[in-house]
Amino acid sequence: MRYILHIALILFSIGNLAAQNESNKTQVTIKQADRLYRDDRVSDAQVLQGNVIFEHDEALMYCDSALIFQEDNSLEAYGNIKINQGDTISITGDSLFYSGDEKLAKLRGNIFFKEKDLKLTTNILNYDLNSGVATYHSGGTIVSSENSNKLSSRTGTYNSKTETLFFKDSVRLINPEYTIESDTLTYNTLMEVSYFHGPTFIRSDENLIYCEHGWYDTQNEISSFWSNTYIISKEQKLEGDSIYYDRNIGIGEAYGNVQITDTINNVIINGDIAIHDEKNDSSLVTRNAIFTQIEDLDTLYLHADTLTFKIDSATKRQSFRGFHNVALFKKDLQARCDSIAYNEQDSLMHMFIDPIIWSDENQLTGETITLKKSGGKISNLFIEYEALIVSEVDTNNYNQIKGKTITGYFENNELDQIFVNGNGETIYFLGDEGKPVTDMNKSICTNIEIKLDSSQIQTIKFITKPSSKMSPISSLSEKEKKLEGFHWKVSDRPKSREDLLK
Repeated sequence: MRYILHIALILFSIGNLAAQNESNKTQVTIKQADRLYRDDRVSDAQVLQGNVIFEHDEALMYCDSALIFQEDNSLEAYGNIKINQGDTISITGDSLFYSGDEKLAKLRGNIFFKEKDLKLTTNILNYDLNSGVATYHSGGTIVSSENSNKLSSRTGTYNSKTETLFFKDSVRLINPEYTIESDTLTYNTLMEVSYFHGPTFIRSDENLIYCEHGWYDTQNEISSFWSNTYIISKEQKLEGDSIYYDRNIGIGEAYGNVQITDTINNVIINGDIAIHDEKNDSSLVTRNAIFTQIEDLDTLYLHADTLTFKIDSATKRQSFRGFHNVALFKKDLQARCDSIAYNEQDSLMHMFIDPIIWSDENQLTGETITLKKSGGKISNLFIEYEALIVSEVDTNNYNQIKGKTITGYFENNELDQIFVNGNGETIYFLGDEGKPVTDMNKSICTNIEIKLDSSQIQTIKFITKPSSKMSPISSLSEKEKKLEGFHWKVSDRPKSREDLLK
């Protein structure tokens, strides 16, 4: 009986070959079956049972039983389905519907697709043997043993020729180091690069990354993101139009509408370009950079061409530096200088190279100026070398205090007391209240103590022997009314946050 069956299979194959020659089509060939017969209920098909093997081009198809439709060049196969294409692709499932003309295999139930180290599991799979494209639409999971990636989605496509995966709807990539959740993801297995389209979250122990477009090189752990992008690491959040990130060294570079937010210290840094080092909790921001310190009573805004910001890993205290064209604005205090440095550890803010501070009616200058913060307020300041305080009396006259060093103390954010130490000089204008000033008092004294109220000088106490001279204004030249080094730069005074960038 088996001999007769094999003769029938040979004759059937010859018939298939003749049909191929006549129609110039590649026919599905029966390689093996324990039993071959026709069933009246399916008159247009032949029935095959037991150890069935089909061959079509370079593919072999195995099953327990099948129906083959010669005219349609198609087949239906059931039980222990297996397809081998070439040396690398193997597919198993419960049932198979195959069109020889289209070279399209439709597999159903417990499907397992394997190529090299890639393994796909799903329940419904269409595989085009001609293009090498496999597609599922009812959920699937792909595992790569080589890089420990596990990918799942509602729908997906795998191109075996380009070794590219396309996932859509509820996409999830799990790696021992991170997890990616996305709306749409393309993954190239050769390059091990993922491309994101739509809302995407990348979570790891170090940070959380969000973007709506981007790519991630899973082999080299470098990535680029854009569209509403941000990275949250520890207590900081980095945002920008686009972000380049190197996970190996923990460095993120952000470009366009950059913002770094420190939730612990209530700090926001804005700019056009930023570099954030998550391992050292430090950031550098440049181009239109603005540092914002949010406080209960007032908010400090600070601009510099370049800003650096760091959080101490042990104490969680902040420090920042600003380089070139520094401008500072608070409601009760404004400043400009070339460079600035602040450390929360000692609460000191140092200003270098042509520093100027404006506090209410007073302009303070010197070679360097140091401010001390306490409880979110400025508590005192120290001006070193060529220290000078100027306040406008009228458009032509200015009260002036000068010394080697000046120490000032604040009360309720207003300058309350001033101590001049070394080479003290003062110019003070006098006149009847409500009327133009008439006289000028110039005093010289090594050390001077001055008391203010609402930023106005109330008393001046000369600690050592002073020399004073009162003169009517009408007898003085403009030069005599000014101490050496006098300059009035009220036009440089920032009046708002927006003025910082002018």
